[in-house]
Amino acid sequence: MTTSDAERVGLCAACAHAIRQRSAKGQAFWRCRQSDVDPRLLRYPPLPVLACRAHRPGTPEERGER
Repeated sequence: MTTSDAERVGLCAACAHAIRQRSAKGQAFWRCRQSDVDPRLLRYPPLPVLACRAHRPGTPEERGER
């Protein structure tokens, strides 16, 4: 992930709960896996995310990235 991507995405870019998904047309979406257990969170939050009660820094492996 580049610095400009991290600025565009916000906290989700480094969150253990966030995963990047691609549509069939190649568009990227960020999904919050914590929203599966916490109904207060949005599944696909509007970007950039600047504040989040569930944010937890994580590694690329935790987010399913390689």
